[in-house]
Amino acid sequence: MLRLLFFILLLSGCAAPYDYAENVDFGRFDTVALAPAGDFSSLDGGRIGEAARALLPSRGLALATPGQASLWLNYQLVEETRLLTTMPRMFSRHDSFWHDEERVYGAVRELKLKLWLEQPGTGKVVWNSKHPRAFPADRFRGAERSGRVYTQVAELLENYPPRH
Repeated sequence: MLRLLFFILLLSGCAAPYDYAENVDFGRFDTVALAPAGDFSSLDGGRIGEAARALLPSRGLALATPGQASLWLNYQLVEETRLLTTMPRMFSRHDSFWHDEERVYGAVRELKLKLWLEQPGTGKVVWNSKHPRAFPADRFRGAERSGRVYTQVAELLENYPPRH
């Protein structure tokens, strides 16, 4: 029973956080293009761009050229450090007190995918979201890596347009 509860909590905590400019009418945006300055020619950049082009029309944004688009989509792989910790042992005694400390035993650097939509020409960001899980590791290649990238882009774009 505890395992099931833990699994449910683990899955429910995977929603991608997002933010948006509250003074923007998202209904007026109807077209999107990949940001011209974005690195969409690298392997991962190409995968991100391909996934975005496939998914953005379902979010109410038609694909356009950068000069005709009302929004530009860009991305960044943000490096973060994740601490590796032990689970607290809340039900075991250590000497004369309960031992419930979480201990750090290492750190891992990982990349996280961040997407944002900006207004062309102004660079004003109107929406952004960063995936809570690490970007696919180097051990994933080819079609498997593309599938994992597609899934992350899809999970991020679920938050667009923002729910007020």
